[in-house]
Amino acid sequence: MLPLLAVLRSSPKSLSERLGTLSDLCTYEQSVVSDSALHLAFYCATAHASLTDAFILTQRNAALRRIETSSNPAAAIYLAQHASGSRWISVGISHLTTSRQHLATPSVVAHPSSSGWTLQGTVPWVTACAESQALVVGACDPTDPELQSLFYLPTNDPRVHRGPGMDLLALKESCTDEVFLDRVCVGPKQLLHGPVRHVMAVSQSGGAGGLQTSALALGLAARAIDHILVQSTKRSSLGRFAENFQHRWDTLSGRLYQATQAGQRTVDTAELRKDSNDLVLKATQAALAIEKGAGFIASSDVARWAQEALFFLVWSCPQPIAEAHLCDLTQFNSHPSDAY
Repeated sequence: MLPLLAVLRSSPKSLSERLGTLSDLCTYEQSVVSDSALHLAFYCATAHASLTDAFILTQRNAALRRIETSSNPAAAIYLAQHASGSRWISVGISHLTTSRQHLATPSVVAHPSSSGWTLQGTVPWVTACAESQALVVGACDPTDPELQSLFYLPTNDPRVHRGPGMDLLALKESCTDEVFLDRVCVGPKQLLHGPVRHVMAVSQSGGAGGLQTSALALGLAARAIDHILVQSTKRSSLGRFAENFQHRWDTLSGRLYQATQAGQRTVDTAELRKDSNDLVLKATQAALAIEKGAGFIASSDVARWAQEALFFLVWSCPQPIAEAHLCDLTQFNSHPSDAY
């Protein structure tokens, strides 16, 4: 895998070039996906090389996992079409769990029709949407929004309108944007899960704030800590800081591995996510502080790491974890919830 990861740092300029590079990694990922520990180690290593590429891969994997768990016979066809990575697929489901939950009406509604359903609304966050041949999207019932469904949606439908990519603070090369669905017709063969309450749990896939997000945070944190360790060999005064960061990373990676073991009940995955977020934020900012003015130049690696770390405050971050971060930032003595 290491030669493949080395290629990621060459930073292809276009999304299509980037996805072409990632197709080989897709093949490798399929070889480890059944081993949770190896799969998380893969994400951690990929994030160490390129957080953007690791993020894109997680969205592809999220789509495939929800197809795999579908009882619809057509799901096997979809898996075969996208298994190699030559036909890209992404996912738009955050509005079912974290995004736009404060709004009175659902972001995407599935209106029943004589031939299936008509999808109407905006999918707020879809990564690599401009180059994806298909999406797995979530939608709510118009009369009972708690009834949710997941659909397989080809993007060549003229009623599927995809943005080119938002101007994000970081990871803008992922070409993440909204997808507007203008009365898109879908049939029974495209229904993967639902209509059912808590469709994310029914689709048997890790929920928001799951282990793979922690793995990516630890991957980026490791990149910054490696830099601090190198600098500590040149400036002895940095040694104690480098050792402390290394110890924290070792502890968290051990907890991450423990969480993958069958029958474990001792690892709080939400607390692990919070602690991983905290480490990546502090490690990247420490690297910036060590570099001083040179690190504040926009083209520097440490500036990019510090910006990328902020992503973990908003990506798939459930409210209890977000509130825990707010308590830290405002120096409250305790979190607003008894548990994450």
